[in-house]
Amino acid sequence: MNNTQYETRPVESWAKMKELRRAHFKHTWEAAGHGEPIVMGMTEALLGYLAGLGNFADPSYGPYYTKLMRNPPELIKVLEATEAQGHTRDVCSSMRCYLGQLYTGMSTTAPNGSQIKPTFLFQVTNCHTMAQTGNTFSEYLGIPYLSIDLPYDDTPISREYVYQQMVEGIPWIEKVTGRPYDDEKLIEAVKNEWECMVLWAKIVASTRAIPAPFDLRHLWSLRMPMLTMRHRKEGVEYCRMLYDEAQWRIKNNISARGMERMRFLHEGFPPYHYIAILKQPNEYGAIFVIMENSQGHGAWDRYADGSWEPTKTLQELGRELRTREDALRAEVELYVTYMMSSTWYPKYRPKEAVRRAQDWHCDAAVLGLDRGCHGYQVSIMETKQELQKAGFPVGSYEHSQSDPREFSLAQTLDRLESFMESLGLTRICEANAEKAEEAVD
Repeated sequence: MNNTQYETRPVESWAKMKELRRAHFKHTWEAAGHGEPIVMGMTEALLGYLAGLGNFADPSYGPYYTKLMRNPPELIKVLEATEAQGHTRDVCSSMRCYLGQLYTGMSTTAPNGSQIKPTFLFQVTNCHTMAQTGNTFSEYLGIPYLSIDLPYDDTPISREYVYQQMVEGIPWIEKVTGRPYDDEKLIEAVKNEWECMVLWAKIVASTRAIPAPFDLRHLWSLRMPMLTMRHRKEGVEYCRMLYDEAQWRIKNNISARGMERMRFLHEGFPPYHYIAILKQPNEYGAIFVIMENSQGHGAWDRYADGSWEPTKTLQELGRELRTREDALRAEVELYVTYMMSSTWYPKYRPKEAVRRAQDWHCDAAVLGLDRGCHGYQVSIMETKQELQKAGFPVGSYEHSQSDPREFSLAQTLDRLESFMESLGLTRICEANAEKAEEAVD
């Protein structure tokens, strides 16, 4: 057990993250007034592809999602609005939150009460529930819907399959928007997107350091500009800033939380409505350091021994993007070859979780058993068994990522505290008191 007390400081990039997050939200409501397209959907992939339209706005399916997660009573009202339309609780809880915003009018209502009309709906189909949510939004709002099917296998056939979908989608986009597709904007955006995802992989890889410059709670919020604007120069500049700060903190031994008596892997989504769960080990001088979701937004090279390292940028690879085809194929390669996607694969996930725990120097693991997302729970118990076989103690708690009615804070804290204590950890204040008693004796 590492009882070293490290220096810690606030994350300086935090203010920039909040500034960019506010700018993204503001653009959602102002884009139409500037004649810019509004693309609704879970657009967390292929942003460079959409950038051929210019400076598009992306309100997701529900722009008040984060605000609702911070206000469980209001969140429950939105979920109940979804259920009143006949959707049952076995539907993904995040999609139920989005559908509730649709049925209550929140999805298209700005804070000042004005209304927006999305230009079209776009969804990368790597989750059947997101795809069906997109279909429901399209029918309810009466707007066109474009879906790109993104397979999990990286083969020449799968890459060509995605590429052809994107080629066929461009005339469709031009028709429904009445705007010409700009190849120069596409090329620039793909370059930015690729660099952002490489930088994010480097940022996540930097948390292998002891002490870690950031913990999982930091990364959960710090990733947001990378998710929403990684195709833009502001996103690249932000990721460069964050990476430089990570390197500075490592060089100067600046810790995320001050102590790392133990380091934990978190496998599975946490409850978004109580994201403070990611800070719970801090009471014991421990940290959550890594999870698949934080790793998965980066671009990685995979090696035969199961390990990962951040891949190279297009510039480092010496690749020039001169044509639409160059850019689209690079975009396909980024998402099919270099982005982590094996969470849904029972064949790979358990072993990858073990490797994640090993590479990030974790001492134990905690599983979030999330009833809100069926796909992300595929092979979660097999993952538990594989981690235990590799010698990692494993704890768990139950929740639904976006439905506070299926979460007991008291029960969860009790389970996690019992797990921490079973590993020999005590609360920091209690540990300090014991040391004081020993000194007096």
